[in-house]
Amino acid sequence: MSAVLSATRQRAWARGAAAVLMLGLFYTLPWLSWNGQPLFLLDIGTRQFHVFGLSVQPEQSLFLLWSGLGLAAVLCLVTVLYGRLWCGYACPQSVLSRLFRSLERITRFDGALQPLAAPLRHGLWGAIALWTGISFVGYFTPITGLVANLAGFSLGGWESFWIGFYALATWANVLFLHEQVCTTLCPYARVQGFLSDACTPSIQYNAPRGEPRGARPEVIPSVLERPRGLLDPDTARDYVFRAAHPAIAGALPNFSAMHLGDCVDCNACVSACPIGLDIRNGPAGDCIECSACIDACDDTMQRLCFPAGLIRRTRTATEASGDRSSLRIKPLLFASLAAAFLVLALVSAHGLG
Repeated sequence: MSAVLSATRQRAWARGAAAVLMLGLFYTLPWLSWNGQPLFLLDIGTRQFHVFGLSVQPEQSLFLLWSGLGLAAVLCLVTVLYGRLWCGYACPQSVLSRLFRSLERITRFDGALQPLAAPLRHGLWGAIALWTGISFVGYFTPITGLVANLAGFSLGGWESFWIGFYALATWANVLFLHEQVCTTLCPYARVQGFLSDACTPSIQYNAPRGEPRGARPEVIPSVLERPRGLLDPDTARDYVFRAAHPAIAGALPNFSAMHLGDCVDCNACVSACPIGLDIRNGPAGDCIECSACIDACDDTMQRLCFPAGLIRRTRTATEASGDRSSLRIKPLLFASLAAAFLVLALVSAHGLG
């Protein structure tokens, strides 16, 4: 049981650390300087780009192009090797949505203070959204002057528009769309099938262990400790299909408690999922792999004294054959592209120096 708690804490710590890192970089980078110049500033007004000690004119921005393509290739490489870590841990929409949920937990009051909860929560979130808009515009105009003009009510029209636009977008996206932005609007989510292969880890439900799912009137051991053992994959897939499509396949029969799998059909995984997916029905392209379903399922397994891992991150190739030794083309392709683009970026940067 301590291993379950440890794994859950590690995932929570990783999500929190990623959020702190991403938000810290975003909010502090516009304020940093190098040798008297902004560390990172795409100053449109003066047509001067300052990038980590380099001063680049727009006509010299090939360095930025190669750098951007190199970082995109690195993201593709990380995705094919480790899955959608970006979506679950570092996507700005996911990070901000997680931040807002933290505010919800902090501002839950009881008794006489309860009426203050919603105004305080939305006031804090409005302030964060406004500062997000200011920080974003601070990447395109010096932020010290921007804040001074804001305090003196002397902002220009375009600066006021873009601050208001990004502040409103941040406020509304998190309040009303949440992770739907990542699954519906983000182009990265649409190309997952191209980026992944059979060895890419993803969150999957162990159907041979969990099926047939169902509530049980008595506490019985896990199937790993019963003579029934694991189902064969074909039978498990049939049970999953029938559970997911009762109108087509008909309702599942009533199984004896000893024949049931380890899934007690508590729907904790569905409730924990920020986009409402039921991972038990099979891999879903919209899954952002935030591991919330794993944490919820492991909590249930711990309560029932079952082993953890009914829902876990695994590789399809490992599950199918146990063989991961074959040559993988996509990681080699993305690694080669990343190296080529970053070399071109370094060559371009040397030309600027």
